[in-house]
Amino acid sequence: MTPPRAARFPYWVLVGGAALALGYLPSLTTPFDFIDDGSLVYPAPGDSSAADYVRGWWDKVRANVAHLGPFRPVLWVHWELFANAFQGDAVAWRVSRLVWCGLAATALLWLMRELGVPPAAALTAAAAAMWNPYRNEIWTSLTLAEGVAMPYALLALVAARKAAHSPAPARWDALAFVSFLAALGCKNTFAALLPALLALRVWPDGVTWRAGWSANRWRVGAYLLPLALPAAHFVYFKLNWQPGHYETPGPSLAQVSRIAFWIKGAASLDFLGVGLLGVAAALYCNRRQAPSPRDLVARYRALVVASACLFAAGVAVYLPVPIMAARYTMPAVWGFDLAFALSLTALWSRPRTPLRSFATVGILAGLAVMVVANVGRQQKFAARSRVLWDALAHLEADAPPGARIAWVSGETSSTALNAEEGIHFQWHLSHRGRSDLRVGLVSETGRPIPREELAPLDGEADYRLAMSPATDPRWRRAHEFAAGYWLGQRQFRCLLDARQVALPDPAK
Repeated sequence: MTPPRAARFPYWVLVGGAALALGYLPSLTTPFDFIDDGSLVYPAPGDSSAADYVRGWWDKVRANVAHLGPFRPVLWVHWELFANAFQGDAVAWRVSRLVWCGLAATALLWLMRELGVPPAAALTAAAAAMWNPYRNEIWTSLTLAEGVAMPYALLALVAARKAAHSPAPARWDALAFVSFLAALGCKNTFAALLPALLALRVWPDGVTWRAGWSANRWRVGAYLLPLALPAAHFVYFKLNWQPGHYETPGPSLAQVSRIAFWIKGAASLDFLGVGLLGVAAALYCNRRQAPSPRDLVARYRALVVASACLFAAGVAVYLPVPIMAARYTMPAVWGFDLAFALSLTALWSRPRTPLRSFATVGILAGLAVMVVANVGRQQKFAARSRVLWDALAHLEADAPPGARIAWVSGETSSTALNAEEGIHFQWHLSHRGRSDLRVGLVSETGRPIPREELAPLDGEADYRLAMSPATDPRWRRAHEFAAGYWLGQRQFRCLLDARQVALPDPAK
């Protein structure tokens, strides 16, 4: 049985993608942050030629490999184009990110549509994916690789599915190839897309796996070609590893635990848990009604296979590394998104019952709470950026030439400043014409924090920037910066202290 698909492109996909992106409309008022923006949002010198731009792009790609390890040429194309087009305008950057979020949401809805998911189930599942507070860092931060790669990656899956059923598949195969290559050029871990791509391409509806493989063997080789890029990079990375690069010690139970924790959050189980239990109960109690689970899996075979491939490969690709974050659950969590869409499709294809209504209310209520949490997280992100930006503007305007600033990085609280923010604080100052000001990273006890990006201060600091008050009497409060979030119920506070100047002794 083949899932029904309209002959024309359904415009609800475009409208739905745009509507889902509006969930991040509050981010438009957020200034540049201090995570990645200090080194990525400023343009090249105004007198640069086209050759200078290309040379600068390639130099940054190579430096990224040398200093950190990853090879991300397509990602650097995006960063450099936007930086030079927007000329350090935070609003323009945020608008572009909102548009890109809409493209990602549209591609996700398009994929679900191609896999036969009805509009209501697709929109609900995509909303849970795009508005998830754990995943919103992808859209509230301007420069994360996952956010740039997401439309390319999902478009590759759509094109592979279209190619499998098109009477003229060459153009769709070409689109899948180019999109897959672009996603890999943003982040090598999107190699995890390959099993799902191959399953969607060589196993069309109504065809056995053996027949599909026999008819499409040469296409498998074509889809494997983009893997040469991450494979070559990985060999080079392992042969030239040095301190400061990402580490790949191999799979461990600790990493399995980290992945499980973050997938739980990225899959919205904290918000949708009650609703999902209701869905499972409703489907179990009505399991004898048509369509049966067996018929449902047969009808949506491509969706089930793609979901399993994305989840398994997405988990496997992050097993060798000892770090994890919500954005690293991609593309594994897309497997959950597809499975969630299928479960809603199954639920809403059953007759109305009290249990089905309970499950629907649980899902919608969880989605509503998720929206509130997401907006609150955006406000929190904006407040932290705003308070640090106020501190930067104050120092930029008032600090004397050559002033030294001690950036107090703490590990005791999530509200404390961190070292990465201090590094980007220095880079923002430099790009804005105050390279004479020197930022030095220090711990809460006053000891220098060694980092390759920032050398220790060459003398005593003139200013101290922290989120906790100084206990040393040599410091006096010079300024306080604050920004509220959660409707003013919570607040970020940053303190600027100036070193006390000893007055001359009149007796002398």
